[in-house]
Amino acid sequence: MSGSALLKLPYDQRRIIVVTDKLPAATVSTRSPWLEVVKSSFFAGLGGVAGVAVQLIVEARRKMQEAGEELVPVSWSDAEALRFPVGHPRKNVVYIGHPIDPPAYIPVADFHRFLFEHKVAEAQRLIRSLGALTVDVIRVEGWDQSSGLDLGLSVPTLPGAPSVEVGVSAGRKMSTGRTVLATMKLKPTRSPYIPDGLVWLPHEPLWQEVAQARLESGLDSFVIDVRSTDDYGVNAELKALVAKTGLEAGGAFVEHRDTIWRLQGTFASVPSTFAQ
Repeated sequence: MSGSALLKLPYDQRRIIVVTDKLPAATVSTRSPWLEVVKSSFFAGLGGVAGVAVQLIVEARRKMQEAGEELVPVSWSDAEALRFPVGHPRKNVVYIGHPIDPPAYIPVADFHRFLFEHKVAEAQRLIRSLGALTVDVIRVEGWDQSSGLDLGLSVPTLPGAPSVEVGVSAGRKMSTGRTVLATMKLKPTRSPYIPDGLVWLPHEPLWQEVAQARLESGLDSFVIDVRSTDDYGVNAELKALVAKTGLEAGGAFVEHRDTIWRLQGTFASVPSTFAQ
């Protein structure tokens, strides 16, 4: 299945993929029942490593279907239309599609960690672009940095973007029992704006309200929560199913935890602080 055709499918039909060039094209459609075309005679005709590779994918797909999941094989060439983490895609690794960023696919093992880091990074980008002066990143519940999560605070500053000074305060406790994971001090250089390319913002009405209050009413402080409350069906059962098929999760599996990180701080004055 081509990358473009894959992305036109409903999320549930394109959610789980494996990248391979060893599968008969007739078995790729997610809309077709299991095809009888894949017989032992077919494997015998291939022979050697290629035959073993095809059989692994075919058997994996059968086991996934029996468990109610659809595994979609994608060729290496068609996978060029998709986005993967650095070092991917890899042979025999199962990937899960990003629920709201269709071209992005993440190894099963890192799905939850990647998704939450992506959401935190987007929230940080939004409030920086709105002219934040100070930001505290506070763990309210769930994952902390001991889980291997990256705050993503060292992203290079683009020309014209706000300059950033980051003070990491890992483990500093607040009176509420919450933990300040990091603090940022910024020096905005342009008027507040909403950056292009945000994929979480359209699904976060409270983020939208903070943004509009900043742009329309000169909001001078903010509190927004970054939440992870849905495992998208990527859980211990799916991990076990992937292992049963003989395919790989792509590393040590990170279990989902309901998590809330809070970003709170102050905005620069409008408009005198900003360069015109």
